[in-house]
Amino acid sequence: MSRLIPVLYMLLLANAVALAYTHYGIAPDWLTVYAVIILGVICVVRAISWSRASVVVDDIDACIRNLKRIRVMAAVIAVLFTTWAITMFGYGDPYQQGHVAYFISITVVGCIFCLVNFPPAALLVVVIVLGTFVLFFGFSGNEVYVAIAVNMALVSLMIIQIIRSYYANFSGLVDTQLDLENQHQRTIELSRQNEALALIDPLTGLSNRRAFFVTLDKTVKGAQATDRFAVAMIDLDGFKPVNDVHGHPIGDELLMQAGERLRRILGEDTLLTRLGGDEFGILLTEYKDAIDLIEMGGQLCAALNRPFALSGVTVQVSASLGLATYPTVARSSNGLFERADFALYHAKKNCPGEAVLFAAHHETLIRHDSQIEQALRKADLSKELTLHYQPVFDTDTGKVNSVEALARWDSDLMGRVSPGTFFPVAEKTGQVGFLTRVLFEKLLVDMATWPTDVSVSFNLSARDIVLSDTVEWLIDEITEHGIDPKRLTFEVTETAFLRDFAAARTSIRYLRTHGARIALDDFGIGYSSLRYVHELEFDTLKVDRSFVTPLPVNERSRRIVKTVIDMCANLGIECVLEGIETESQRDAIHALGGRLMQGYLFARPSREAVFTPLHQTLKS
Repeated sequence: MSRLIPVLYMLLLANAVALAYTHYGIAPDWLTVYAVIILGVICVVRAISWSRASVVVDDIDACIRNLKRIRVMAAVIAVLFTTWAITMFGYGDPYQQGHVAYFISITVVGCIFCLVNFPPAALLVVVIVLGTFVLFFGFSGNEVYVAIAVNMALVSLMIIQIIRSYYANFSGLVDTQLDLENQHQRTIELSRQNEALALIDPLTGLSNRRAFFVTLDKTVKGAQATDRFAVAMIDLDGFKPVNDVHGHPIGDELLMQAGERLRRILGEDTLLTRLGGDEFGILLTEYKDAIDLIEMGGQLCAALNRPFALSGVTVQVSASLGLATYPTVARSSNGLFERADFALYHAKKNCPGEAVLFAAHHETLIRHDSQIEQALRKADLSKELTLHYQPVFDTDTGKVNSVEALARWDSDLMGRVSPGTFFPVAEKTGQVGFLTRVLFEKLLVDMATWPTDVSVSFNLSARDIVLSDTVEWLIDEITEHGIDPKRLTFEVTETAFLRDFAAARTSIRYLRTHGARIALDDFGIGYSSLRYVHELEFDTLKVDRSFVTPLPVNERSRRIVKTVIDMCANLGIECVLEGIETESQRDAIHALGGRLMQGYLFARPSREAVFTPLHQTLKS
C-alpha cells in the first residue's frame, strides 16, 4: 500500500488538472484554479508522506492505526473530489460535461485498484463516488446520462465482486503464510526439543554420552592457558549380577538412584552424564588440587557403595572411579577420556571401590600395553606362543588328576611376556580369539601323544565364551583331531558371565552337550558365584589362591574353604585348590577335607606334561 497510495494521489492530481484545464475560462477560477491548487497540495503532501512511510509490519498496533487513517482519508478525498467534479458539471457544453462523467468514472476505478489491498477503504470509495455518480446522473433526465449511470452501477457491482474475490484470495494467502509460519515455529520448537532430548539419557534424566563429548570438546577448545578441569569416569562393580538376578526393572531403578546420589553430591552445575550401561561420566571444574579430587572421588564411590533400597529388594554394589586432569595428563578430549578410562580400569583391577587419579606411572603402563599390542600384531604367534603344563594332584592317591594348559609367549621383540600382561591387552584389542585358536591347536597336537586317560583344562577368555562361532570351532577341532571331549575341561571366570550371561550360558551348555567339562576358575572373588554354580552346573570349582594363602593362620579363611569343599561334595563336583606353595597350606587343606591341589609345592609349569605320581615328583 505504501507503494500504491502515492500512485493514487498522482492519478487524482493528473486527472483533476486535466478536468480543470478543459473548464478553464468557463467555470469560475475558484473551481478551476484555487480549488485545484488546494486539492493538488493535499495530493502532493500525502504522496510524499506515504513515500517516506516506514511502518514496521511486525508492529500490529501501528499497522491498525495506519489502516484506520487510510479509511478516513479515503472518505475525505472521495467526498472532496466528487463534490468538486459534480460542481464542475454545471459549467460548459455537453463535451465538457461528458469530461466530468469520464473524470469521475475513470479516476474512481483507478483509485479503487490502488486500494484493492484494503477493501474497507476501496468499498468506501465505491459507495461515496460511484453512489453519488449513479444517483446524480440517474436522475438527470438525460437518456445518455441515465444509461451511463446504469452502466456504472453494473460496473460498481462488478468492481465490488472483484474486490471481494481478490481480498478473499489475498486473505487466504496471508492465512496460508501464517499457517506456514506457525508450522515452521512448531518445527523449530520440536527440533529444539528433539535436540535437547538427543542430549538426555531417557532412563536417568541425566545428560548422555553425546552431551558429555560435546561439552568436553567445547571445554577443551575454549580452555585458557591457566584453566584446569578433570574428567571422571565411574563404573558400578556388580551391576550385571543385579540385572541377572533381579531383572532389568530393578537394574534400571538402581541406575536412577545411583544418578540421584551422584547429583546430590555434585550439585546441579556439574556435568554428570550416563555414558551407557552402568558407566557415568563427570566433568569437574571446581576443585583445589589433586588431593581434593581424590577426596571428591572417594565421596562419590562411598555414596554408591551404600545399599540401595529398590522395589521390594535391597542390593549392594560398589563403584570404582578414574580421574584424568587437564592439562596435566592430556590436552585433548580423547586423551582425557582415554586416560580417565585407563585410571578406571586400573581402579577396578587393583583397588575396586576406590578412586584412582591418572599419574605418570599409568602413562608408562599405557605405553607398555601399546608396545604389547604392536608386538602381538607383528608376532608370528604360531611360533612364539607355547603351552606349559602344570599338574593337578589327587593328594589322597598321589596320582595326577589332570593338567592345566598355561600359555607362554616368548616374543622376538619383547622377550618373555607374562600371560597376565598380554591376555588383557589381547582381549581389549580383539586379538584374543586368534590366540585361543593357536593355543588350542597346539594343545590338541600335544594331547595326541599323551595317555588317553589324562584330562586337560584349557582357559577360555570372557570374549571366547560368549561367541558361538568360537565354541563351535572348539568342538569341530576336537572331533577333527579324534580327541575324546570328556578329556577336556574348559575353564572360565565370572568375567564371562558379567559380559553376557545369556550368551555364556548357551555356550557352556553347547560344550557340555558335546561331552566337554566346564570349570569355574577363581571361585570366590566375584559377586554371584553361587548363582552361577546353581544355574550352569559346573563340573569343577577352582578356589582362588587368595583364600589358600592365609589358611594356616586365618580361621575365617579356613571356614570359607571348608564351606566350599563341603558344598562341592554335596553337589557332586570337583573342588581344586590353587596356589599351594607350602606344606602348611597343604596340611590345612587336608584337614578341611580337600584333596585336589595345584601349586609350586608339587610341580611348576613345564613345557613337557608330567604324569608321574606325587611321591615320585617330590623325590625328584
